[in-house]
Amino acid sequence: MLRSYIIAAVLATAYMVVMFLATVGLSTSASASMQQDLANCTSAKGRGSAVACTRVMDSGRLPRAQFYIGYFNRGSGYRRAGDFDKALADFDRVVKLRPSFARGYHMRGLIKGDLGRREDALDDLGRAIKLDSDAWAIYYTRASLLRAKEDYEGALADLKAADDRKPGEIKVKLLRALVLADKGDYADAREEINKVISSGRDTAGAYYVRAAVAFAQDRLEAAAEDVDKALTRRDDFPAAHTLKGRILEARGDTAGAKARYRKALAAPVDGIEPSSGRTVASERLKALGGYTADVALVESTSKDVGCRLFLPATGTLITTNCDEK
Repeated sequence: MLRSYIIAAVLATAYMVVMFLATVGLSTSASASMQQDLANCTSAKGRGSAVACTRVMDSGRLPRAQFYIGYFNRGSGYRRAGDFDKALADFDRVVKLRPSFARGYHMRGLIKGDLGRREDALDDLGRAIKLDSDAWAIYYTRASLLRAKEDYEGALADLKAADDRKPGEIKVKLLRALVLADKGDYADAREEINKVISSGRDTAGAYYVRAAVAFAQDRLEAAAEDVDKALTRRDDFPAAHTLKGRILEARGDTAGAKARYRKALAAPVDGIEPSSGRTVASERLKALGGYTADVALVESTSKDVGCRLFLPATGTLITTNCDEK
């Protein structure tokens, strides 16, 4: 049965909450610098965004009432960089500062799922639903965790709830296809995926899911063809690189597989099944005797990784300057 390599399917991107910052009294250059930090913090793209959030909060210009937003965005940046422990610490601060904020519990639950703490994650998602029962994305995230627990009927029920709240959402359809495949309903899973591909939306994700289903059926040629289509459309797709590595490993190409696993670890935590893709990539590298990157590796090919630089071509870390506080 298809277990797309442990943990959970998760949201492609974190929520990004907008902050408002008074700049009165700042010089022109200081104002421009602060506005850039504000923009970078709000984007929550990775470790660089997390550093920008820290500068914004340390500047004294962010009202205390908005600190929960700063922690929310910084935590989202840390998660995308794969630094789940720091992300969790920031979301602990979010819910302490703003206990009525459903998104805070949702994101904290998502990160606990990243860390494999499924029961704790489900508790947080239950709180989030009580605070905002109309948010489709919370049901989607809970469905991914229930799937990881092999509670397929519970996952399908939550996906129906998500679809009721946001009909036609592609992520819901693709996760439903994965759950159907887990149950052995491969024909129904492929039908669901093909509808998404025919619509022309999120085709990278759809081709990846169809490849994962084919791989679960030991249809390596079909899986290879579809995963290549997914990576052509989006090269920083961690789960797709991991699946490509699995296919290469099954074909006996160990060197090629290890290269793909390294790419998966260097990619941002984004897209379908990003955390599980990284987990499997790390596990397979260890099994193959290859280099394993730590969880702080971020963004893509050659990016600053919090005082180090990851070089995918060689699978090594080198020391760099770091201004993170």
